Amino acid sequence: MKPKVMSVAGMSLEVERLIALFDHMALVLRAPDGLQFESSLSIKVMQGGVDCSIAFDQWIELDSAIVAPTKRGKSVSGALTGIPEGRRFLAALPREVAGHFKPEDPVEISPNGAHASQGISMKATPSVPADLTNGLGPALARSLIGSIPDDIAMILAADITVKPIDASEDSELEHIASAGNGLVVSGWIANLADRTIHITSEDLRTWLFKSSLKAVARPDVHTHLRQEKRLTSASNEHGFAFVMPHQPDKEQALYFVEVSPDGRDVIFHGPLQATPEQDEALALDLVSKTFGDIRSLPIEQVDRTYRLLLSPPKGEMRAQVFDFGPGLQTGKPLSSIIIPFYGDAFFLNCVHYLQRILDDSFELVLVVDDPRIWDEIYNGLSLRSHAIRVTTRLLRNFANYGYGGANNLGANLARGDVLFLMNSDILVKDAQGLVKAAETIRGRKQASRPELLIGFSLLYEDNTIQHVGIEFMRSSMAGDFFLADHPLKGLPFAFYKGDAVRHVPAVTGALMALSKDLFSKLGGFDPAFVRGDFEDADLCLRARRMGAEIQLHVHPGLYHLERQSVPAMGDADIQSAINYINCVEFNRRWAAELSRPKRVFKISGGQAPSGTGQ
Repeated sequence: MKPKVMSVAGMSLEVERLIALFDHMALVLRAPDGLQFESSLSIKVMQGGVDCSIAFDQWIELDSAIVAPTKRGKSVSGALTGIPEGRRFLAALPREVAGHFKPEDPVEISPNGAHASQGISMKATPSVPADLTNGLGPALARSLIGSIPDDIAMILAADITVKPIDASEDSELEHIASAGNGLVVSGWIANLADRTIHITSEDLRTWLFKSSLKAVARPDVHTHLRQEKRLTSASNEHGFAFVMPHQPDKEQALYFVEVSPDGRDVIFHGPLQATPEQDEALALDLVSKTFGDIRSLPIEQVDRTYRLLLSPPKGEMRAQVFDFGPGLQTGKPLSSIIIPFYGDAFFLNCVHYLQRILDDSFELVLVVDDPRIWDEIYNGLSLRSHAIRVTTRLLRNFANYGYGGANNLGANLARGDVLFLMNSDILVKDAQGLVKAAETIRGRKQASRPELLIGFSLLYEDNTIQHVGIEFMRSSMAGDFFLADHPLKGLPFAFYKGDAVRHVPAVTGALMALSKDLFSKLGGFDPAFVRGDFEDADLCLRARRMGAEIQLHVHPGLYHLERQSVPAMGDADIQSAINYINCVEFNRRWAAELSRPKRVFKISGGQAPSGTGQ
């Protein structure tokens, strides 16, 4: 990028670059010898409705005699050009406003002071390790004190060199796999045990310190180094593995950052092009073999490893929308039934049955969260379009957002004032329970009474109990964590002696109803939970904390075909890891509250319906 020029007192003031580093931005300026700086001189930086001024007394002067490093006789790509004459400065945006600027958008820059010209426009460019070798590193360290970890500030302030990785033969990346929001890398570095080596991404935004690297014994490397007379460590722990944040479908360039024992010299070894294989099973296998089983790790390490790999990709959730069936009826209340699909399109049969028993007071919002089954779902609706009596909205997610994300997206695009969150494997033979629940929720709101979140009795296909409410119990089999327990699960319905409507601590998200207002106030399902465990329990407890009441409605004709759908959910080891991560997150936020003496829930009048229809 060529410098852009502004005029001050008839002389040129060049803006070499606008640098983005971490959550900060800074200008690199060059002024010719002889330019007289007035105390009133400042640089004004503007973007949209945000602006700030950087006074001259806040500029940090750089060493103008340092020339940018070279590689094979050429300037390093992205490095700042060394200026042999004139004065150079770093002008950092104040930290309290820097976060309000978007690095990807142009920034307007102009000098304030005597005889200043009009401004220029410039986009920020990410800083790279080569930039830090020309005197910029210490200036950045000074400007970022208090905003970045001390260890990183010390590295920036050191004497930095960049060493191409192909110039040394003392390291190798052997396995690279990505999943979710994480990247797993394993390999070896010669004499690693006796060296202080950290990892950073090329844009310097992601840092892993040596303490985050898992050391691995590598007798083979130890023998090789001894034969090559390059062995300096008594330890055979030359191997390593680490997990770091990663944006899916993007290549990652990495640097090994080696710090001398006295901390004065730093070498950036790289870049290493880490081209990952998108493979969740491989990524989790690498982590399990290197770091250990998920249940054996401290919670903090679970967050740094397994959670990164299993979390849905970050970013805005989007979907393509297709509408089927009749238009919405105006002037009457509407309930929206949101049904995510993942793994198996077989349960579209349950949707076809809903088309037979629902009236125009409902709409169906089907959210396909799995590209593998999109064609089957879309074709299944298109081929039966003549039989679609209920307004149906079909969403094709742009990515796999998981159970909570799919429901949240469906809720955003639903048009009813009452939402039913329904698993695809729910079979509704009698819709009266849904109709009554919607009426009850609306009646509560009209009477300005506390909001309701309603769950339903659910049966297996053999008429045994799947759900009659959730209770929270500690389990010695699960590290003394609280689990969401389903009382009477698997027993004949005759064992249920409760009322037709009763208060419960929580209900399953397999089928629950609440107002769209309440769902919005709660922010929907929390994305901290991965894919489909404990989100529903967390939503219920947050609703209760907000003043809502949780009710169970016992009604015939509601079935959960859970036993048929579980095999379609994928690898058992992955499902077990997901369940554990969510259990840890749930207990992190709710264990203290659930440990308090239990509340006594009042039971309403009425009798549970009887008959084999249960």
